[in-house]
Amino acid sequence: MDTKLKKSKPFLVWLCFFVGANIIVSAIMLGIAASDEIYCDIDEIRIALKLDLKASQNFKIHITSEFDYLAQHISDNSDMFIASGKSLDILNDEGENLIYYAVNPKTGKVLTNSKTDFGISEKGIPSLPEGYDYYLYYNGEKFLAEQDGKPLDIYRNDSGYKMSVLQRYIDENFSADTPDIKGCKILLMVRKDIVENPYANSFLYQLRKDLETIRWIIIIFAVVFLFGVALLALSVAKWKIKKEFDKKLIKISGAIWFEIKLVISLIAFIFLFALLFNQYYHYDVVGFLFARIVPAALCCWWLHLMFIDLAANRRKFFSHNSINSLIKLYRTIERKKPFQKAMLLRVYALIATEALLVFLTCVFSIGTVVGGEGGLIIPVLVFVAAGIYLIYRYLRRYSNTINDIGKIVDHIEAIKNGDMETKLTLNPDADLYLAAENLNKVQEGISRAVEEKVRSERMKVELITNVSHDLKTPLTSIISYTDLLSKEENLPEHVKDYVKILMQKSERLKTLIQDIFDLSKATSGVMKVEIEKLDLGKLIRQTLADLDEQISQSGLLFRINMPDEPVYIMSDGKKLYRVFLNLICNALKYSLAGSRVYISLNVENNKAVAEIKNIANYEMNFKEDEVIERFVRGDKSRTTEGSGLGLAIAHSFTQVCGGNMDVKVDGDLFKVVLEFNLQ
Repeated sequence: MDTKLKKSKPFLVWLCFFVGANIIVSAIMLGIAASDEIYCDIDEIRIALKLDLKASQNFKIHITSEFDYLAQHISDNSDMFIASGKSLDILNDEGENLIYYAVNPKTGKVLTNSKTDFGISEKGIPSLPEGYDYYLYYNGEKFLAEQDGKPLDIYRNDSGYKMSVLQRYIDENFSADTPDIKGCKILLMVRKDIVENPYANSFLYQLRKDLETIRWIIIIFAVVFLFGVALLALSVAKWKIKKEFDKKLIKISGAIWFEIKLVISLIAFIFLFALLFNQYYHYDVVGFLFARIVPAALCCWWLHLMFIDLAANRRKFFSHNSINSLIKLYRTIERKKPFQKAMLLRVYALIATEALLVFLTCVFSIGTVVGGEGGLIIPVLVFVAAGIYLIYRYLRRYSNTINDIGKIVDHIEAIKNGDMETKLTLNPDADLYLAAENLNKVQEGISRAVEEKVRSERMKVELITNVSHDLKTPLTSIISYTDLLSKEENLPEHVKDYVKILMQKSERLKTLIQDIFDLSKATSGVMKVEIEKLDLGKLIRQTLADLDEQISQSGLLFRINMPDEPVYIMSDGKKLYRVFLNLICNALKYSLAGSRVYISLNVENNKAVAEIKNIANYEMNFKEDEVIERFVRGDKSRTTEGSGLGLAIAHSFTQVCGGNMDVKVDGDLFKVVLEFNLQ
């Protein structure tokens, strides 16, 4: 139950807004339509609320009419009026609500429904009997009136009496059809509480009932108006809840084409304008309600719906039209075809549609000119506007497609440059949306593959690091004990040879493990680097000086070409020393006997370029990028003592130091090129 109430709450709040607004607007329109009458009858409305019958204009008109009837029968020329069929029944029908007394001293004629003259023959001023509070009295010369003990001045222009039949008596405009009552005394007295006459229809009683009806109408109108104000105030207080139901109305309105909404809105606006500014009407309240208020309310509510629809949907309010709907239907068909065929089909469809619109425009234009049908100009304008709009839509779509192609090309370039994080985002309605999504998936696949490779490489490095670290402890013990054995005396010669071999192999194993450990640190990115300003030429010369003995024993000719002035770079001197040490040792191990080794240093394009070239003593049947891999040796027969880590360490250390190392092979010529940015 609570769930249902919660779901219906937005509708109930909106219904309060709807009913309250209708009541208030209807009341305002009724007030505007009857503004003249309300302004003129404001006193009558006040009288109706007080139920003061004797102050109402209808009472004054009726009592003066009854006075006129009495005057006609008491006047000197009463025979003329009696002969015309005018009787006193209208006075007698009032029963006890009305007492009348009339006397003509000239003729001695008396007309009354009472047995007393109420003192008018003696005092000249009547005395009201009990239960009566009003009298109208003519004493033969002037009029006297009293209500609730207060005299009334009927001679005032705003008294209301001068607007009745009494006017001709007050002005003494006695024409041939006016009774001559000079010298006559005529008295009318009205009961305080008007009662119904059971024997005849009392007009005074009917006036009282009408006044009560008017009072109830005014009260009900005020209550309904206040009820409408309360409902509207409630809906304003719950405006957020009311807007939830507005969303449902907007959803329904949003499904209607813009052309239909435009036509209905124009009709509603014109009709509302006509209703508001056409002042001629002749309706009763019910007729005014159905002829004016209901149509005006429907127009206003439609325009209100269009306003909230426009505020919520904005551009979609205009874009949801018949042309766009047909275009969407066409695109549904187009998406089922390959991209190339879809683009060609779009061009053919545009040409065919434009040709049809041109044909229809020509036909209706001929009908307008030849047939003289001015109304046909509207379809002509519609066809022209539709043709222009279709061309605009095609060009805009074409421009968007070109831009999307450019984005895809740029994204491919970014992927090529290693950007695996940035995703390509296109409008879901774009022609190349699926292509962009597929490219993103390819990018994700490459990124995952790279991550897996990096993870695998890291695991290898960690394994090597851990193994090399674990091997250091037992190897240190082996070296120590081997050294102790070598110092033992009286060892046989062959045992000494064994110990010597153990010492050589353990030292080589120690060097290999250290190389593995250093290489793993370099490739894992945890190696500490101390950057400083250093002279690269001086570093190379120092390395050569340290290897001078080995160079002399190798029988190789070293050709050194370096500038005399310093070549400064920012790098780690210890690491670079290790790089050049490995490269020169590599040349000493693998150069052809008696050949030359060339070492040079040059400055090119703001870079320091160092080269080491030598002729290999074996056939170099490997790829240039393979030889710098770990545990890969150029001499695949492995007849030399290399471990396959020298170039790998040199390459990794060079990168750590901010440089770049390339290996080039040309026949038997082996060349290593190192580049560093100049300081």
